[in-house]
Amino acid sequence: MSGSNQKVKILLAFIFLAYAIIRLITNLPARSAPRELVDTAAYLRISQQPVSDIRFWGDKRPLVFPLLLKISEQNTSLTSLLQTGFAILAWGLLALFVSASMRTVWLQLLSFGMILALSLVRHLANWDYVMMTESLSVSWFVLFLALGIWLTHGWRVDKVIALCVAGLFLAFTRDTNAYLLLMLAGMLILAVLFRWAQPRVLILAAFFLFTFLLNNINSETGGRWIFPLNNIVGRRILLSTEAVRSLESCGMPVTPALLEMVNNYGHSQDSAFYTNPELEDYRIWLAAHGKTCYMKWLLSNPIRSVGQSLNQFQGLIAFADVSKFFARGYDPLLPWFVEPFIYPVKFILPLWIILTIGALIAIWKRAWTINPLWGVYILLNLPILPHLFITWHGDAMAPERHALSVGLQLALCLWIAIFLLFDQFMLQRKSTKKVNG
Repeated sequence: MSGSNQKVKILLAFIFLAYAIIRLITNLPARSAPRELVDTAAYLRISQQPVSDIRFWGDKRPLVFPLLLKISEQNTSLTSLLQTGFAILAWGLLALFVSASMRTVWLQLLSFGMILALSLVRHLANWDYVMMTESLSVSWFVLFLALGIWLTHGWRVDKVIALCVAGLFLAFTRDTNAYLLLMLAGMLILAVLFRWAQPRVLILAAFFLFTFLLNNINSETGGRWIFPLNNIVGRRILLSTEAVRSLESCGMPVTPALLEMVNNYGHSQDSAFYTNPELEDYRIWLAAHGKTCYMKWLLSNPIRSVGQSLNQFQGLIAFADVSKFFARGYDPLLPWFVEPFIYPVKFILPLWIILTIGALIAIWKRAWTINPLWGVYILLNLPILPHLFITWHGDAMAPERHALSVGLQLALCLWIAIFLLFDQFMLQRKSTKKVNG
């Protein structure tokens, strides 16, 4: 048996080595001249601030990507290489720990290969060659999930510390990720209250909650929520008479100058939201009450707010225009006709419903007592809708790009569910053969 395990480990190592080499030696033109978008300039500016300057730690963009740019001394080609290397490490660990959760040899090999194949789809892999937060956000999420699975294989202090550190970096890569930690903290607390998990997981819940609060304070310090909220006001609120009336009753000064900003983003008309003297009262209101009033508007009719998110589910996850963000030299590693079988882009809403029903059944059956990976699946699945809600209602600019992590959650849920079901089926079949034999 030990000889068989040794052969499996050698084969997994060979697969990973081939995977790493392929990712490193391909797309060299894209890596040498990575894509820079409008927001890239802001990240470069922050990265040039001294570490001792408070503006480096709490500016208008989250911290982690500027930190990488500082490490690479604003060399975008080197930054792209570091992003690729980090992605290889994160996906390799996720593939390893998912594989280790399987109890049949052929499924260990299959799950390892499929997780690595998932990382190669253009929706995920192309961001290594784009100077934005997407690559790091995906990689930190994948590493966070990998470390979470590793922790289910045996509770140890070093694993807990590693998971918490990954969660901290995940939250400060993109602010919406902090809300994901908040949701996980809530679910872990409920799991303890229902005696589905041991009280020690409250350590994780407490740290995730602390990280969320720390990120929220940091976001307030940098005023990072102001630009997205201006986008929301210009592109959605001002298009709805009902929304305008609701926010006006909450104190928003509805003036001709503000109404002229309909269908505009925060930077439109020479950044009029920030510079037009006639919008000064609006800016004062936004800073003092804008976020609270907008949240009240969303919660005043949750059916409408959730429904708007669900209506966008298919388009956000499919991300049909993802290629417009590609670096000029980027060449997808997988054929386009293969990718839909690995990364779902069709029938998203029915697929999510099926996967969520599966998670609820897993809770009812206490499936994590059979395989702890079921617990990870539940924690990964249940935040999908609230994560989508926060993403869609959090910014009106490039919502498909911001929903990338939601698509990743859905794809990982799909494959983890497939692996677990096959694993259970094979074990039951093996047990039945023993009884009959």
